Amino acid sequence: MSDHDRRQFLRLALAGTGLTLAGTATGQRGRATHRDERPSGRRAADGLVTVTSDDDFDATVDRISSAIEDNENLTLVATVDHAANAASAGLELPPTTLLVFGNPQLGTPLMQSARSVAIDLPQKLLVTAVEGTVTVTYNDPAWLAQRHGIYDRAGTLETIGSALAGLASGE
Repeated sequence: MSDHDRRQFLRLALAGTGLTLAGTATGQRGRATHRDERPSGRRAADGLVTVTSDDDFDATVDRISSAIEDNENLTLVATVDHAANAASAGLELPPTTLLVFGNPQLGTPLMQSARSVAIDLPQKLLVTAVEGTVTVTYNDPAWLAQRHGIYDRAGTLETIGSALAGLASGE
């Protein structure tokens, strides 16, 4: 089975399952991004981490998609273009794309600790553009752990957090 066929099979087979991110984000391209300054340079209380991209919207989506697809540990499960979906309904929405991806090597242990975390998996990166500012937002793994009472997976959560930050920032 070719690598392309294998990835397509995995996308179809794993869609809707509790995947999460594994490994680190490698092979990334793009310029540096900057963490959102809400509140006081820390992660927001809502559990979201947002970084601002120096690239335009399409370049940011392409960079992240390529980084996910180039990482043998990750599977891009879905790309949801919310703006295109809104347009198909006759509605307007600024550029808004959700990338859904993961790997069960890290997601499964989280679900073994607390099955409810499956509601938040696979991992997601949300790319948006408003008035020329492009941002990438993701769930803070520490917040997810607190939400679901996961206290025995610190190393896994740290790996996931580092990989999400790398994918979001391009670093």
